[in-house]
Amino acid sequence: MFGRSSSSMVFRCLVTMYAVIVAQPPGGGPPDGGPPDGAAPPDGGPPNGGAPDGSTGTTITEEEPHIVVNSHKQCIPPAGTAQTITGHIYCDNYFEFWFNGELVAKDPMTFTPHNAVQVSFEWDGISDKEFAIMCMDYASTSGYEYTETSSAQIGDGVLMAEFSDGTVTGSGWNTFVVTHGPTDESETAGCSATNLDACVVTTATEPTGWTGAGFEVDGAWATATEYTADEAGWGRTPSWDTTASCCGTSTSPMTQATLSLNGGCSVIYTADNPDGEAVTVKQSECLNPQSVLSETRSKMIWSSNLKKDNKVLFRLKVAADASSGIQCPVCDAVVRTTQRIRREMRTLTDEEWGKVTAAMWIMKTTSQADGVAAYGASFRTYDYFVVKHLVAMVDLRGDQAHFGPMFMPWHSAFILEFENALLSVDPEILAMPYWDTTLTEPSVFTEKYFGSAPGTGANGEVIDGAFKYWPIASNFSMGDYKNAAGETISTTYTGSKTGMLRGPDATRTETTVLRFGTSTYAYDPNDFWKCANLDSFWYDWYECVEQGTAGGVGVVSGSLHSGPHAQIGGKSGDDSGDFEDVTASPNDPIFFFHHADVDRNAYWWMHVNADKRASAYGYPTEEASGIGPYAGMTYYGQHLMDRMGDAWGFSAQDLGFSDSMDLQTNADILCKVSPTTAVYTYDFITACIADGAACQATWGEQENATTTATTTAATTTTVAAVDDNTTTTTSQSQTSAATEMVASLVGGVLLVMLH
Repeated sequence: MFGRSSSSMVFRCLVTMYAVIVAQPPGGGPPDGGPPDGAAPPDGGPPNGGAPDGSTGTTITEEEPHIVVNSHKQCIPPAGTAQTITGHIYCDNYFEFWFNGELVAKDPMTFTPHNAVQVSFEWDGISDKEFAIMCMDYASTSGYEYTETSSAQIGDGVLMAEFSDGTVTGSGWNTFVVTHGPTDESETAGCSATNLDACVVTTATEPTGWTGAGFEVDGAWATATEYTADEAGWGRTPSWDTTASCCGTSTSPMTQATLSLNGGCSVIYTADNPDGEAVTVKQSECLNPQSVLSETRSKMIWSSNLKKDNKVLFRLKVAADASSGIQCPVCDAVVRTTQRIRREMRTLTDEEWGKVTAAMWIMKTTSQADGVAAYGASFRTYDYFVVKHLVAMVDLRGDQAHFGPMFMPWHSAFILEFENALLSVDPEILAMPYWDTTLTEPSVFTEKYFGSAPGTGANGEVIDGAFKYWPIASNFSMGDYKNAAGETISTTYTGSKTGMLRGPDATRTETTVLRFGTSTYAYDPNDFWKCANLDSFWYDWYECVEQGTAGGVGVVSGSLHSGPHAQIGGKSGDDSGDFEDVTASPNDPIFFFHHADVDRNAYWWMHVNADKRASAYGYPTEEASGIGPYAGMTYYGQHLMDRMGDAWGFSAQDLGFSDSMDLQTNADILCKVSPTTAVYTYDFITACIADGAACQATWGEQENATTTATTTAATTTTVAAVDDNTTTTTSQSQTSAATEMVASLVGGVLLVMLH
């Protein structure tokens, strides 16, 4: 249907667009996306795959972001479904919040710092949603603050809020001004910063019942005015003292000085206690508003007079049936009580590792027909996966497996299908191992494991390691490949320019895997856990592991996904190493171990965000937009109910879900490959659940510190959870022996209770 020229044109377009992205200078705007499977960063790029100066090109926040508003359209729960709504509120200076007539929260800090507060409340799913907020900027009876200094001034107020049901502040809210001043008339009469006695502040009576359910605004209320952060400001950023468990720093609205009590930490000013009065503040009430709120999602609002209106009431009514869109699919997958364990590759015994590599060689050297005859219907040739990856990436509608929310569902299914094929050859392997890129010792670039990087052959060929002289197919023909139903694949891909199983524009003719990169690659462990623990929605997590951002802020300095592709595969002139080859990176066996590790990150993220599972973790249902070379593009394959890469999709039978040949959607994978429903789990899961702190990230000044959670420690702790008599040391050799004991104790399957 399509000729080679069409495929080549698509590939060149993708590479050209990517080249534009990575050419951005250090310190400029952040790239729209990290490299795909195989794209290289500029020469001299950092190990984590970021910008040449070691960053992503954007400022990395030291505050843990909490994203409660999904910036993409998500599925709608069935009508009448009760919900817990969470959110963040920022008011300069003090607020009180009611929902449907019930008081939900009061700001514990009455003046400074300018903190955001996390809130949570219940909605019955039936009533209209009525939000009522009183927000008050501090002002004395003159309308001025800092009146005991030589520079009294008129402050300004602002309100900004975001809620998990999608409600955000904006011009749709109504306002009622309670206090205003100093009045224009009093200023005409001489009121000023040096003549406060002449100043007058007016006070209106609050409308009766304005906080209650069923209240209707009248003509006395006005439409809220939107402001920018440049106009209203973020104020004095709060800081949380972990040691003292207090929120700082509080200052006096009269003198502007730090309150002396407790160094201004978790204290407020009162007329009776001008040095400060101690208050109880939780960390969730001492949040940096810039880390939890974004002007791309919500707006700063106030009355029409930002400076002189000091106390303002806000209301918004949202009809119960206001939400519209695609209904959330019901997930009927069975919760598993046993799951096979994916272990870090270096914890395998020599015998176990030998079984993995032997099975992969069989997949590489056995035909599909012979493999099915010998090993059953789950068998796939190794090159089947290389071609499937290529077909997905060169799809003329847009890349079906990268640069969008479908990246992880597609790759999770891809690794699962590969794992099933691997186990069909040798069931004693038990599960697909993964490569933890945060661990550098022992090196995986050795004779035992992956061999050298760069390759030590004359032209960069990998001629050592468990996959030495790993062959790349020549004389490629797409006609040799069919899907599991025996159907011909419709694709533009016809092989490389030299007729090999490489990218459409590849010109290398070596028939062995090529590597031109480095063996010193390592990903920062703290960055791994930052993305894995992100309080966010699905697309935010993907942006974190791909381009280091989430919710519009920089979170980590490199790309968990793309970094190894670019840094290990590398380039030689214009030529890519096979792991760096944009479309055909599965040619290098490293691919499958690396992507199992990326899946590991997603697995833990789904666990900590389990409260979002009913809404498919906020996965976009429509109007999704790609990143990187597909920035701003929306197409089939990206959305929740789209079949994944349906030119060569994944049937339920391919993935071991059932005997059905129905192609699976992104929703199907989120349902059936979740921490509670997947056929597999990871060796660190039980340890992380038992000790939540072990798998958390460190934020702030120590954000690059190594976390306490390593694969080795997690594996041994997992063993302890199975058998209290098992020693919990952390040496590699003992971990391998302990893992063998787990296999013998539970038949190679880990009993996991995921709460």
